[in-house]
Amino acid sequence: MTSSVTRPTRRTLVKGAAWSVPVVAVAGAAPAFAASGGPPSVVVGGACKLPGNSCGDVFVKGYIFDVTITNGTTEPIYIYGDDIIITETNPDIDLFFQAAVDATTGDVITFPYLLEPGQSLVIVLNAGENGNSANQSLTGTIQVPWGHTPDPSDDTDHLPAVDGFSFASTPPVQNPGCTVTLPPNCGA
Repeated sequence: MTSSVTRPTRRTLVKGAAWSVPVVAVAGAAPAFAASGGPPSVVVGGACKLPGNSCGDVFVKGYIFDVTITNGTTEPIYIYGDDIIITETNPDIDLFFQAAVDATTGDVITFPYLLEPGQSLVIVLNAGENGNSANQSLTGTIQVPWGHTPDPSDDTDHLPAVDGFSFASTPPVQNPGCTVTLPPNCGA
């Protein structure tokens, strides 16, 4: 019994090489994205309900979140806070980003905010809710847009940094059960 071995022709080899070109181009693009250093980490700590005028004229009725944003990369990044998105699954409320203050000083955070490599920013974030601030359960996400330039329209190739949250209740900020502390001189 004889066996027949078919060897590839030069034409077959050239066709195979043509298919590999796009793979090389895609693989070449990955290090360019990796060079941006990746997103900052976002960690939501606690959440509490916020009666009106609890932080000067900065926060309205709604909810506050203790949020830590850390740049664990080797590149400076900017936080585009004006475009922070808060989602929740509670059908009775509709949260929206209102403002943020530095959790230590109480200073209002102005965006874009430069976050140097290795630096963290701890903020108290106010999520307004059209005048309501009932003690409710909250489950959802906070999405923080970021990039490498001060102008978000110049840096559109980064997905937002995201962290989820789930709180069985949101006690008032003055209640001992609240884990978020408003800083002294909040919003001054």
